[in-house]
Amino acid sequence: MYAIHTTQGFIISSRHTGEAGKLLAIFTKDLGLIRATAQGIRFEKSKLRPFIQDFSLGVFSFVRGKEYWRLTNAQESSDIKAKGNVGDLKQELIARIALLLNRLLQGEEAHPELFVTLDSLFSFLRINQELSIEGTKTLESLIVTRILHRLGYVSILSELKAQIESNEISLEILTSLKESRVSMNQHINKALRESHL
Repeated sequence: MYAIHTTQGFIISSRHTGEAGKLLAIFTKDLGLIRATAQGIRFEKSKLRPFIQDFSLGVFSFVRGKEYWRLTNAQESSDIKAKGNVGDLKQELIARIALLLNRLLQGEEAHPELFVTLDSLFSFLRINQELSIEGTKTLESLIVTRILHRLGYVSILSELKAQIESNEISLEILTSLKESRVSMNQHINKALRESHL
């Protein structure tokens, strides 16, 4: 009997395999970044199909295979949708965060504190339908700085210590950080250059 592992996860990328399968890269709360196959998932009749869209957050069940994990169940999928340009901005932000995680995460090492950071981003985006372009840019700088800090790529910026160590996100915090965005972006770019990512 195979052991089933169930955990929250964020689908950061996927590619088609075989006749109707997908190979998924999922950043999970308990297992870290894993690669999982989902057989027959592209068939219209697949019950799991709605729950495994790229950039969605959900609860996934897996069994370990020889080369990849195998997806056995998915539920409570949550993607970020909104009307018009706001939705586009949010989708672009989530896509860029997913791309960054795909670059930074190596192997199956759990990063629960990083997952909480990601979960707080999704919670904030679900609640806040009205987010300006400037607010979205500041939010991205904040989240990327938090991600890099939690993975050890960026040391704490003394003037932003409380905001970087926290997982709280609010419109008030984003407004207060607007002037610090250039500084955060400089630290982000330096960290990515020095790590050759």
